Amino acid sequence: MADHLTEEEQIESLKRWWAENGKGIVSGIVLALVGYFGYQWWQTSEREKAEAASNLYQEFVEAVSANDGQPDNRQLTTAQSLGRQLKEEFPKRIYTSQASLRLAALSAAGNDLESAAKDLQWVVDNSDKTELQLLAKRRLAAVKAARGEPDEALKLLEGNVPPAFAALYSETRGDILLQKGDKEGAHEAYQQALAQLLPAQANSAQVLRLKAESVAPVAASDDSAADNAPAAESEAANESDDAQESDEQ
Repeated sequence: MADHLTEEEQIESLKRWWAENGKGIVSGIVLALVGYFGYQWWQTSEREKAEAASNLYQEFVEAVSANDGQPDNRQLTTAQSLGRQLKEEFPKRIYTSQASLRLAALSAAGNDLESAAKDLQWVVDNSDKTELQLLAKRRLAAVKAARGEPDEALKLLEGNVPPAFAALYSETRGDILLQKGDKEGAHEAYQQALAQLLPAQANSAQVLRLKAESVAPVAASDDSAADNAPAAESEAANESDDAQESDEQ
């Protein structure tokens, strides 16, 4: 009898515990299941989006790579259409930023600087990748300078950038300053770029040296020597004449 009562007491105790905690347990299980299946759905959705973006980008690459990278009007129109679709449907995918950079390069090569600027600005405003934003900003500065907007271009190059981009930004700044006629500023920028080169960028050193040398200021001693040269020549000529007169006498 005692055992039977103990079992009944245990059952009653279990019932009371379930009444107090059962709903919470069920809710926890439901939430866990919702979270699990929700995560699985999100993963599937993300995978499908990634595949769709990848397929669109592959079509884009085929269009812009046609004719050895010289697409005709029809292929270029196809590429532009695919680029717009990527921007509308997958604005944060790296494929979209890469497509915009490629379209900007094609536009710049065709002297369509306005279209190039728009595609580059899109990358600056929308890309989640800092490296792509910095690359687009540097190219946008070059395009703006080519459009006759050097001051706006220089503003894009202001501020600190990661070491991998420092030399490139300084070189571009030098090119724009030279375009403005500021040879001293250009020389300083090229020298700075040389100092900022990373070991992996050593192949750019020779071009930068040539640029720096082409706008290097003439040393003061060289100016003095050049100024004194005519006087020295005149003095030597006079001495020669005096010597000749002396011989004749």
